[in-house]
Amino acid sequence: MGTITPGFRKVLLAGGIAVALTGGGAAAVWAGTQPSPSPSSTTASPSPSASADTKPAEARGKAIHGEHVVKQQDGSYRTVVTQTGTIEAVSDSEVTVKSEDGFTQRYAINAETRIAKIPTDLSQLRNGKGKPTLPSATVADLKTGDTVHASGVKDGNTVTATRIVSGELPAGPKAGHGHRGHGSA
Repeated sequence: MGTITPGFRKVLLAGGIAVALTGGGAAAVWAGTQPSPSPSSTTASPSPSASADTKPAEARGKAIHGEHVVKQQDGSYRTVVTQTGTIEAVSDSEVTVKSEDGFTQRYAINAETRIAKIPTDLSQLRNGKGKPTLPSATVADLKTGDTVHASGVKDGNTVTATRIVSGELPAGPKAGHGHRGHGSA
């Protein structure tokens, strides 16, 4: 095996961050920020080229908000909401997030809401065990204008945040560099 290119190293780091976020649906937040040719999406219509994963990520677009139903181990269902946007308002009990397309969602914050902050210096994510960890934060660390990735559980008209991650995730390699989709030559 050869050396890992810097672009692929960023992809691995982003994947490691996603693994670190897996507590209570935060991976869904990260996945929600990545392109998804999901046939269940009401805004995306998969094309043969999209399903073959031959277009660069920038050409496919990225999800900025959505909701999906998840079947629990006990057979029950819950609706999960994910969103990337900026904080419009924040208090001790709720945060309002607005996505770039104008969609706004209010998330209730409770004692079970996990809040984390992505440091600007990604070397701070290493914990000496080979797996990145995100520094914990509190609602007091969230400020109007911050970019956040939020996930929560919807019950009626209320969405209770399960995870809020403040900061920017590292970008993957630019188009034409790094890993290519399966089956491409």
